[in-house]
Amino acid sequence: MRIVPEFIVHFFIKESDLYKELQSMLGFTPGNITLYESALCHRSNNKNISENNERLEYLGDAILGAVISEFLFIKYPARDEGYLTDMRSKIVNRKNLNQIGLDIGLKLLMKFNEQDIQLRESYIFGNALEALIGAIYIDKGFAKTKTFIRKKILIPFVNMNMLENIEINSKNKLIGWAAKHGKTIEFALLDETGGASKNFLIGVKIDNEIISKSSARTKKEASKLAANEAIKILNII
Repeated sequence: MRIVPEFIVHFFIKESDLYKELQSMLGFTPGNITLYESALCHRSNNKNISENNERLEYLGDAILGAVISEFLFIKYPARDEGYLTDMRSKIVNRKNLNQIGLDIGLKLLMKFNEQDIQLRESYIFGNALEALIGAIYIDKGFAKTKTFIRKKILIPFVNMNMLENIEINSKNKLIGWAAKHGKTIEFALLDETGGASKNFLIGVKIDNEIISKSSARTKKEASKLAANEAIKILNII
């Protein structure tokens, strides 16, 4: 059996279409190409857990959450935990991440069962994005991964002003839903604690029944958080 020298194998890997596409997408030269191949392989194409992207997705989800949490912590020094958590949820929600995955071109690189129509319309591209982040972390370390998330995800695809406006409009959205369905709605002050640093607990009442409640340092902030929670519970689109 003839053994091909390693430098020749490495040369052909660098000349492969996948390698070139990844280099363009990532903004740096990939090291361990096998990691990226796994990140781009859905279980519908390979059920072997060591060769599909589920484990890398798990890791990438944690890394992405940490980087975005730090970003929001620095960007909003006066905001409380509830606000930061809500903003992070808006950035990393399945629909949003899936669109980003499509926008950066993951669909063209992924291996999955393309005959499955439901799969094509699911969130596998957002999951692959998280798996890609996991692959970058193992291949290049945290600093490189953080740079990728900021330059290739946050800056080009996350509009913070729009997300803040969604937050602000959630209360009006809920009020509009109640009016449309002939229901009464009230944002009730349930509790108020603290001296100089107050905390307000606001509850959303629909037909006099408490649907959700949230607390914050201002009534306005608590009302918005409670409205967001009510929208999720009532499944208002």
